[in-house]
Amino acid sequence: MRKRRGLWWKSLLWVVAALAVILGGAWFVPVQEIAFAPGITGNLASMVHVRGKRAPTPGRLLMVAIDVMPANALIWALAHVDNAYALYPSNQVLPPGMTMTQYINYNNALMSQSQEDAMVAGERLAGLPAKVVVEPGLLVAGVLKTGSAYGRIQVGDQIMAVNGTPISFQNLRKVLGQYRVGQTVRITYLQRGVRHVVALPLRRVPNDPVPGIGIVATEKVRYVVPRPVRINAGPIGGPSAGMMFSLEIYSQITGRNLAHGRIVAGTGEITPNGRVLEIGGVRQKVITVYRAGARVFLCPKANYASAEAMARARGYHLTIYPVTTLAQALADLTQSS
Repeated sequence: MRKRRGLWWKSLLWVVAALAVILGGAWFVPVQEIAFAPGITGNLASMVHVRGKRAPTPGRLLMVAIDVMPANALIWALAHVDNAYALYPSNQVLPPGMTMTQYINYNNALMSQSQEDAMVAGERLAGLPAKVVVEPGLLVAGVLKTGSAYGRIQVGDQIMAVNGTPISFQNLRKVLGQYRVGQTVRITYLQRGVRHVVALPLRRVPNDPVPGIGIVATEKVRYVVPRPVRINAGPIGGPSAGMMFSLEIYSQITGRNLAHGRIVAGTGEITPNGRVLEIGGVRQKVITVYRAGARVFLCPKANYASAEAMARARGYHLTIYPVTTLAQALADLTQSS
């Protein structure tokens, strides 16, 4: 009997070892998809610091992030048995010609902009005269490896003109639409305050009739905020924490208790005038915030149906508020306390 028992344990060890080899190997087998998975939350009281802020109030406001990663065979298999994971074709997540590293850098740029937008929105909500001043030119937020600007123009540069024509976010497509693929244009830009001019050929942009040089650009703006604010988001990227940054800024300026002893989480891109915009990965964020102990969740109205569906599917008792403006989010928190 002892001999048979030993053989049984040896067989089990062989099975465990074989599974480990299979699973380990599956981790290194790539698939042509991007995976979304539950990520982390952040306590906004420790991330946001308004000069002269009021004393902390009971409860916590949380921002939430998801993990975005190139999928492999193991994650692909998990996504088919666990709705915590979601798979998307790479071209639905990454802009054409953008690598994963460039995508991360692009999202870091969006995070920086979202913080500035949140400062203006939060201070405006608190009754302060914060504002956004649009400056000439375009701010480069990403450079595509497949574009002619790659290696010449950098993230953070400011595009000022094309062939001498001043450029803005509103007229960029109109100006480039006057040229055809293959033509060379002179790009005037500022890099760390120094003016440069570079000649670049226009290339075809996937799914766009207007040729381009391979950059992702936004408006160049200057933010005016009466109360200095410092935000430390760590390695988290993307614009979706904007709404919650704004609410924390408002709370620290006014001293109003928004959480009322609860753990309140939320997500949503914010504009300086307080509009809350749709974000990605809300289903994974529902899981993340519930695991963090939050039972109240604010999300953009456009994401509400997906968030509710995930909460029901997971059996979560989670109160979800669909919001379209920062003022509405504030009202929902006040009325639900």
